[in-house]
Amino acid sequence: MTQDPWFVKFYAPWCHHCQALASTWTQVAKDMKGELNVGEVNCDEESRLCKDVGVQGYPTIILFRGGERVEYEGLRGLGDLLHFAESAVALTSGVPEVDAESFKAMEEKEEVIFVYFYDHGIATEDFLALERIPIHLAGRAKLVRTRDPELAKRFKITTWPRLMVAREGHPTYYTPLAPKDYRDVNAMLRWVKYVWLPIVPELTASNAREIMDGKIVVLGILNRNNEEAFKDAQREMKSAANEWMDKQIQLFQLERQELRDAKQLRLEEAKDRNDERGIRQAKAIRINMSMSDKKQVTFAWVDSIFWQRWIRTTYGIDVNDGDRVIINDEDNRRYWDTTITGNLITPSRTSIMETIGKVTASPPKIKPKLTISSIEKVFFDFRMAFVEHPWLSTACVFSIALAALSWFRGRLRRTRPNFRLEDAMGIKELKEGLLGGPSSNNGKKD
Repeated sequence: MTQDPWFVKFYAPWCHHCQALASTWTQVAKDMKGELNVGEVNCDEESRLCKDVGVQGYPTIILFRGGERVEYEGLRGLGDLLHFAESAVALTSGVPEVDAESFKAMEEKEEVIFVYFYDHGIATEDFLALERIPIHLAGRAKLVRTRDPELAKRFKITTWPRLMVAREGHPTYYTPLAPKDYRDVNAMLRWVKYVWLPIVPELTASNAREIMDGKIVVLGILNRNNEEAFKDAQREMKSAANEWMDKQIQLFQLERQELRDAKQLRLEEAKDRNDERGIRQAKAIRINMSMSDKKQVTFAWVDSIFWQRWIRTTYGIDVNDGDRVIINDEDNRRYWDTTITGNLITPSRTSIMETIGKVTASPPKIKPKLTISSIEKVFFDFRMAFVEHPWLSTACVFSIALAALSWFRGRLRRTRPNFRLEDAMGIKELKEGLLGGPSSNNGKKD
């Protein structure tokens, strides 16, 4: 299997989007000639291949390298595609080695850098797992490796291997339970995807879903044309983001340590009782915790001038009133734009930090506003209940249907004319009447 990367478009000739992309894709192939393999597959002619790849819509663009693949989900302009393609070219040389000096130079150009620290005891399997990561970072971040003592000292690395991400100099560490977990590519990728955005990225059309969906987002509405105020606002938001992340990491580590202590306590108690079954059960307990299992609080900013119409229609904010911050919960179609005291949230560390904890509480201590109408919210909540609790929701609907049917049948019985057998003609008399027989014992006989 080739280790050279391939950038491939899967298309159908009748697809209008494919037709619109055709000339751009041809230009990408010309510009990347000699640097990156660029190809295309007609799924009408190669339907089996497209099915094996898992193509579900057209056009689908995928970057392949070895046994790994990643689907391109960015914008489809020439510049966007070339930026992604150029980042894929670097994959051909593997994971580059850096020292303290070259890493410092890289920090001036890159917002997100993943660093793999290793020593002489590193196993071949560890490097093989590491080599499968870069393709997933194409167009997003850089991955480097190092055994430089100066870098290890700077980031307080005392055990090897160790994986961390540096975002504007601020480190966040991958925290597996054991060194062997560095060979678990899927586990590493889950963490990588959790932290691969910049600390405070700009919200754009291409990354909006990734930033907003499934998260609570502290969103700065900033005017980049006012350069001095813009820099101050960004600095304050980054300060708040770093402080919040540090607190969450500390809480996560504390919670995980409590679970480890509880496991150890159960093990010791079982040993004191010579309870072999209890010992086996305690050892079988797995501490499967991941920060990605919890709902994230992330930070981002949006250009208030470029997005002013969306900002006004969604949040009712006039961007001419100055820079603002809102805290958005996209999953529940709600947001907060005031502090606990009723003041507007401003792009300052203090204003943001005193509000996040209040809105992430369960239930929130500040009343949210809705991004949809009240009637839409009722239908939205009903639909989400089915998504989150399908069996419970089905049972509720079935119960309501039974209750409605019971009520309807009861109402029919009440509205029907009363009919009692003893008040009516007897069955025998009824038969005789229908058959032309005597209707009564006292009837006249011919």
